[in-house]
Amino acid sequence: MKISDISNNFTIENGKLHFSGVEIDNIVQKVGTPTFIYDAETIKDRYRYLRDNLPKEIDIFFAMKANPNIAIVKQLTSLGTGVEVASEGELYACQKAGVNPKNIVFGGPAKTDSDISKAIDMGIYAINAESFGEIKRIDRVAKSKNVIMDVELRINPEFEIDGVAVSLGGGSKKFGMDSETIDGIIVEAKKLKNIKLQGIHVFAGTGIQNNIGFLSNLENCLKLAKDINDKHFKVESIDIGGGIGIPYGDDEPEFVIEGLKEKIEALFKKYPFVKENKTRIIAEPGRYLVAQCGVYITQVVDKKHSRGRDYLIVDGGAQHLLRPALIGTSQPTFNLSKLNSTTNKKFDVGGSLCTSIDFLGKDLPLPTDSEQDDYIGVFCAGAYGYAESMPFFLSHDIASEVLVYSGKHHIIRPMIKIKQMVDIQSIPEDL
Repeated sequence: MKISDISNNFTIENGKLHFSGVEIDNIVQKVGTPTFIYDAETIKDRYRYLRDNLPKEIDIFFAMKANPNIAIVKQLTSLGTGVEVASEGELYACQKAGVNPKNIVFGGPAKTDSDISKAIDMGIYAINAESFGEIKRIDRVAKSKNVIMDVELRINPEFEIDGVAVSLGGGSKKFGMDSETIDGIIVEAKKLKNIKLQGIHVFAGTGIQNNIGFLSNLENCLKLAKDINDKHFKVESIDIGGGIGIPYGDDEPEFVIEGLKEKIEALFKKYPFVKENKTRIIAEPGRYLVAQCGVYITQVVDKKHSRGRDYLIVDGGAQHLLRPALIGTSQPTFNLSKLNSTTNKKFDVGGSLCTSIDFLGKDLPLPTDSEQDDYIGVFCAGAYGYAESMPFFLSHDIASEVLVYSGKHHIIRPMIKIKQMVDIQSIPEDL
């Protein structure tokens, strides 16, 4: 995979990486390493491509867990997305970013009374309830505020999606309510006075690699919704989840979107209740919108050879970018200091942690003359990079985040010095 395959906005000029015309080396020298750098134009391109190839009936809600930085949220909502949140903290971030509450849905397990209270106070579009116990809690909190809260029922379907990286539906799951129990739950939930059942939520998998899986999931959601609409209540919203994957290597397929709009429109015709009810269809992409906008940059501090293997040891690692260690596969990785090099050899790129899992990649083809002080860039790091990190392990500084936009850059989260984290700790006086 070449850098230009990741985004058309990534170019190499005079041996230097540029994001939308802005030289990355200049940014790194100002902010230091490790750092995440995101390209706003790439985000815009991803959103517009998806928007242009989905019917107008489908609203795009950004799955904020992929990258919760408020600057990223602000850009996407300015383009036209809503937001799917999964915590009170993400609700607060949406407030800071000025998100319209009626374009926010709140999913995820283990919602506390405080979470629910915040969502009700903000007046969000819907809370996606994970269990009958949660439905009762929503009703109780809403009653204390003398309001009626809109609820979508998260259903754990019997089906699984073909071609997903991680299945979240079918079998026994901690997510949602089993589909065979939903009729009885609805009967009991309709007795509650301070909730309104308005729709369903199904998130059956993540890392969907083809439109066959996407369409299959959509049709199964429509079938579930029709059954509920016919038997129980007017279905005004269907949240079909997200989970559209991206390729992290040449051997992984790109999700093909062209022609999807017509196939979805044909599905809607099979289920006329969608048009009759003016049902809001919500899709929740996260990774698809932001992963390819970002690069994680870390600097080589040591080069070594050990019993037949070559290593580059860098100042970052799994504490900032956990995915390679977590699933055992690398992301597109380049030596940004030697982009014109023509000869490569295999290196293991190891981080600064005292653990054997701390690798950004193994057997990576990098320039033979890679050396100390070079910058290593790990691409497709705009999603589940900073957000999925474990930044306090071994007490290193926490990576900064930078957004490139309109021919300039802005530090959207400064590097957090570990001294700040130590200084807020305390020792009992009598210890």
